[in-house]
Amino acid sequence: MFNKKFEVKLYVPATWEVAGDMPDRWAEGLKRAAEVMNDRRQAKLPDDGTFILRMATPANEGYSPYVPSGFMSRSERSAEGIRGTHAANINQSFNRWNDNLNRAFATVDGVVAKEFKAKVDAAKDRWAIRIADKALRFTGDRIRGRSVAPIASFYLVGDKRASGWIREADTADGAPYNIARDWERTAVKAAIQQKIIQGGVMITNQGYKTAAMDAENAVNTTLLNGLRDTAKCDAFVTTPASDKCFCVWALDGSGLLYLHIQVGLTV
Repeated sequence: MFNKKFEVKLYVPATWEVAGDMPDRWAEGLKRAAEVMNDRRQAKLPDDGTFILRMATPANEGYSPYVPSGFMSRSERSAEGIRGTHAANINQSFNRWNDNLNRAFATVDGVVAKEFKAKVDAAKDRWAIRIADKALRFTGDRIRGRSVAPIASFYLVGDKRASGWIREADTADGAPYNIARDWERTAVKAAIQQKIIQGGVMITNQGYKTAAMDAENAVNTTLLNGLRDTAKCDAFVTTPASDKCFCVWALDGSGLLYLHIQVGLTV
């Protein structure tokens, strides 16, 4: 017999307005760190040889699979030629890259990193819009309430605070329940929360396509099956059923995205 521990449906808001001081705090943090950031950049990549080793070579290796062997471009460049051109261009880009950064972080009119700081200030509004439409929808905040990712992850490790975070649009049946093995709750909570944020953003970026949700649901299932204590809950599956454990993304009849989780144990 399947003993259901809890079931929740957690809805993703269309957007999550950024708190009034968040853009300024983001910008001030970057500006305060400007000098340290530049010092670390120069220490890590001091010359073109180090640049090629640490940045250019990995970039070239990552780019190569996107040009399959046997490919021929419209201008009749082979795959090998395209890869070679990309490698040559990036290997020779250190001086331009370094000069641009030196200029951005230079002290001008007595202001350290004046150009960099100006660009950060100019980017505040764009940053606020992007985070409101992306990650913040899935995280929420401590002042105005948590969203899907923290609620789900806290529910799955039995943290009772999650019960108080359920919002008006959500549904919940049962109390938070710990699926983790002993001494692993913190690691499990962090892994689940990060995966839910990443998966939700990926689904959003792909226009809520069924294939995107199926892919993320498969990852959720594999992850949770690797993290669960087999004595505490049944195996997770990708297809919801009344007698199964699952953690899946879905759309309701109005096209709203939600995360549907059920946990239980057959006894």
